[in-house]
Amino acid sequence: MKTLILAAGRFGDAQRASIAKGQEPRLDVFELAAALDSEVIDYLSVEASRDNAVQLVARTLGRSAAVAYLGFRRRHEVDAMFTAGEDIGLPLALMLRGSSAHCSHTMIAHTLSPLKKRVLFEYARAHERMDRIIAYSSSEERNMIHRLGIPASKVQRIYYHADQKFFHPDGRAIQPDLICAAGQLLRDYDCLIEAVKGLDVRVQIAAASPWIDRPMREKKNLPTNVTWGRFNRHELRDLYARSALAVVPILQNEYQTGIATILEMMAMGKCVIATRTRGQTDTIVDGETGVYVPPSDPKALRAQIVRLLNDPAEARRIGEQARRFMEERAGLDHFVERIVEAIRIGHTSRGNRNGA
Repeated sequence: MKTLILAAGRFGDAQRASIAKGQEPRLDVFELAAALDSEVIDYLSVEASRDNAVQLVARTLGRSAAVAYLGFRRRHEVDAMFTAGEDIGLPLALMLRGSSAHCSHTMIAHTLSPLKKRVLFEYARAHERMDRIIAYSSSEERNMIHRLGIPASKVQRIYYHADQKFFHPDGRAIQPDLICAAGQLLRDYDCLIEAVKGLDVRVQIAAASPWIDRPMREKKNLPTNVTWGRFNRHELRDLYARSALAVVPILQNEYQTGIATILEMMAMGKCVIATRTRGQTDTIVDGETGVYVPPSDPKALRAQIVRLLNDPAEARRIGEQARRFMEERAGLDHFVERIVEAIRIGHTSRGNRNGA
């Protein structure tokens, strides 16, 4: 099965070198390409193209649409296409709908709730040119099936991932008064700051994301026990390792916001306190592999921080369970296996329809 991977981002030699040196976690795109022996089309491919049509699409519709267009032009050369997000998968599906190409199409859907995306399913019937659609959360799975009308046979929910080989407990001494928080998208750091005011703890907020170019502005008038900074992946792993607790405070939303950070912390064997939003409900088993608190409730967050700092044995037990969950269900290698399986199922179903 000749497969083409279409991904948003720049996946080049510099990243490969950093990963090889142990400075960065392994990337799912590289691992999938190796498992499928496939080519990757990304933003670097768009930037390297001298085709006027490709550059026109990039200027008018964006780089992700240009990646989709580059993939579409290869539709008769491959058996299967895998799109790593709806920003590429939706335009590709619409292009394929008017094509006679027989290649299958498997897409990861991060969130299809926004109106502009719903329209493409409800009126343009984009899912008719998708053979497998992967969701990371039960809320998104329900949205696809019950709100967008996508056949349940096309939808597959899997766990997101962290590189369990890069993020792992290293046996170093924990600083018993140190709490770490990380990430940028829809973070409720105001809630965390309010929760720790006056507590005899140190809180380090690593407010950044490898997927967001614009840094998050530092909060003003931080309490003396809270510090704010931007960390690279190696420094972030070190912060996780030294921390007694990890906190991921999230604003209420429909998306599985914070999942990458939560899983990294869990892979490090940390007890994670996270906000249970409408979209963030599937990964943590409350009291077993982590702890959930209500949205924007600093009193509840403070109570859990105090409880777990006063009971390090309980925090350690939860952290050990979290690491076991990562090893057994949500590590990068499991993720790659499930994506490869989804692509093959999608390809088989497309073949059956073409044969019929």
